[in-house]
Amino acid sequence: MNKIWIDEFINKINSLEKNNIRNILLDIYTDDVLFIDPVKTLRGLEELTEYFENLYKSVNKCHFTIEKYRPNGVCHSLQWVMHLEHAKISRNREIIIEGASFIEFKDNKVCYHRDYYDLGALVYEHIPVLGPIISKVRHAI
Repeated sequence: MNKIWIDEFINKINSLEKNNIRNILLDIYTDDVLFIDPVKTLRGLEELTEYFENLYKSVNKCHFTIEKYRPNGVCHSLQWVMHLEHAKISRNREIIIEGASFIEFKDNKVCYHRDYYDLGALVYEHIPVLGPIISKVRHAI
């Protein structure tokens, strides 16, 4: 896989919406994909599709920009910035989260995808009572 395919992968991820998730994921992930993020570990395209369909119920906008890309054989690392507007998490205000992904390919599709990001910055800091406490702790350290 090369940078052109990574760009296509990101373009497809950026085009995800409530009504096209199944078709896009089918196009870029293998049936036996292993997907891991700070929230869940999912095995198989069906689990991944259900997870994304649930996530995108409240997403107004989600866009990734790639900051760095490092190929290494079949494994690729990406450093990214996510711009997210979510009805429940941020009350439709934009959240900007930095993260990284490791992806591996099989038969021109992603068979392994692992995301790393700060779950506190994404979710916990936006909970009305908990958010200010976590923010204070983060700045005190």
